[in-house]
Amino acid sequence: MMYRTFPLFIFFFSLISAKNEVVILSPKVGTEIDIHENRFYRIFPKVKGFVNAQIISISDKQYRVRFVTSRRRKKKTYYKPLPLKRYVAMQNYVNRQPDFTEEARIAMYSGMNFLRAAEIISDLPKPQFVKILHHERKRLKGTLISFQDTLLSVQTPVGIEKIPLKDVETISYRLSIGEYLFLKPYIYAMSGIIGLSVAQLYNNQRSPRVDVSWYFLFYGTMIGLNFSSELFDAVTTLLTPKETFILSQEQYKKSRTH
Repeated sequence: MMYRTFPLFIFFFSLISAKNEVVILSPKVGTEIDIHENRFYRIFPKVKGFVNAQIISISDKQYRVRFVTSRRRKKKTYYKPLPLKRYVAMQNYVNRQPDFTEEARIAMYSGMNFLRAAEIISDLPKPQFVKILHHERKRLKGTLISFQDTLLSVQTPVGIEKIPLKDVETISYRLSIGEYLFLKPYIYAMSGIIGLSVAQLYNNQRSPRVDVSWYFLFYGTMIGLNFSSELFDAVTTLLTPKETFILSQEQYKKSRTH
């Protein structure tokens, strides 16, 4: 009796295993769709934190997808049903696409700076005059003075702004100011003279005592010099070529659609 039931057990086990086996969506991706293939073919573009995926056959007409994602350094595995009609549509779509070659990989990643945002900000020479587009389309201009604990510290005329890296959509900076360093003393002098002139204009209108008048002249000159660094950064930014990095995936997608 035992010898008769054993072949039946093997048959049913094989049948169950066959109904839960990993299938190949396309020869272009193999048995596992990794993060690079998913970015290139855009098979599951809406899955956040995508790491890899496998398609599993449940029956002749039913499939499910095993997703592995990573968010906040925590990996998660979950399953989602995949109707036969959707599976066939995905298969036809991928088969129509070009092969994912090394050249295609290099071209795809050429603009994906958001994948190494922290590295890019860390490598920027500081202090550095920057233009930042951040959360809710807000724009900020100032001098990037430090980057610590994923926070950008930017000196503006009114104070220091701290911006989380995750909120930065784009950042622009000048490539080099070496050839314009000769302008620095002239800009500093001009900034001080502007401050002095404003103070003198105030004295002419108010006619304060002599000692107060000299105080205003000194104070106005110091204020002018205080803004000289930002003025120099602004002037050299206009004169030198700039580099812009797209540091958010959403902004990258928008740039691709345009």
